[in-house]
Amino acid sequence: MRARARGRGEAPSADRVHKVLAAAGLGSRREIERWIREGRLRLNGSVPTLGAKLARGDRVTLDGRAVHWRPDAGGESHVLLYHRSPGDALDLKAASSRAAEHLRLPGSTGRWLAVQPMPPVDGGLEILSDDGTWVQRISRGAHALEVDYLLRVRGRLNDALLAEFLAATENDGEAIAILGATAQYGEGSNHWLSVTARATRSAPVRHWWAARGVIVSRLMRVRFGPIRLMRELPRGRSRAMTSTEREALLGEIAAAGAPAQRPAAE
Repeated sequence: MRARARGRGEAPSADRVHKVLAAAGLGSRREIERWIREGRLRLNGSVPTLGAKLARGDRVTLDGRAVHWRPDAGGESHVLLYHRSPGDALDLKAASSRAAEHLRLPGSTGRWLAVQPMPPVDGGLEILSDDGTWVQRISRGAHALEVDYLLRVRGRLNDALLAEFLAATENDGEAIAILGATAQYGEGSNHWLSVTARATRSAPVRHWWAARGVIVSRLMRVRFGPIRLMRELPRGRSRAMTSTEREALLGEIAAAGAPAQRPAAE
C-alpha cells in the first residue's frame, strides 16, 4: 500500500514514540514500551502501537496527564555540570519544575536526568542531561572512566592504612578498584584524602574507611573522566557542558573500549 502523501504545510514526522519520549527524559525506551503495552500511554487519545511515530502537534498523555515532548528530542541534547552540596538530595525523578527550581537548574522541556548520581550524603560534580538516550550512552561507558574523590576523614590515618586501601579489591562484597590515594595530613584528627578510582562508587569507599575506625565526614566527587569540578563553579550552581568537554568525555570512553557508541535505530 502506498504511503499517504503529506499535505501542504503538514509537519514532518518525528521518530518513534518510545525513542522521542526517552530522549525527552520521560523514562527508558523499555519502560515506555511497557507503558504502551499496559495502555497507560496514549497518543491523541488512543493507545499507540509500538512502532507508532510522533508528529508535531500530537498529544501524548501518561495515566491521563499531559506529557510535554520536543519535536527535535532526538537532536542536540542539553548537558549540565552541576556542583551539588553534600546532603542536598538530587531528587529529579518527580519530573516537577519545583524540584528543578529548588536545585537552581535552568528550565527544560524534558526532565533532568543524572549520570551515575552521588548518594544524597555525598556531593560534588554531577552531570545532568534532559536527553535520556545520551544519559544511557554515558552511563554504559562510565565504568571505564577514572573518578577522583576528595574525602575529609576523622580518625587514625597512616601509611600502612593507605597501602591496605590501595590493595583493596572489594568491600562488603562490592568490587572496588583504587588507583591512587594521597593523604594531606592536617591538624588534629581531621585530614584530607585524595582518591582516584575506577568503577567504584563512593559508598563502598566511605564504608571501607568506617570499618577501620576512620569516619568520612565529607566526600566529594571532583573529577568524572576528563571532566573536573572547577573552582569557578560554586556549590548549588550549574553551567552548560561545552562541546569540547562532551567530545572529550565520549573520546575517553571510546578509548577505553567502553560501549558508548550511538545505539542502532530501532
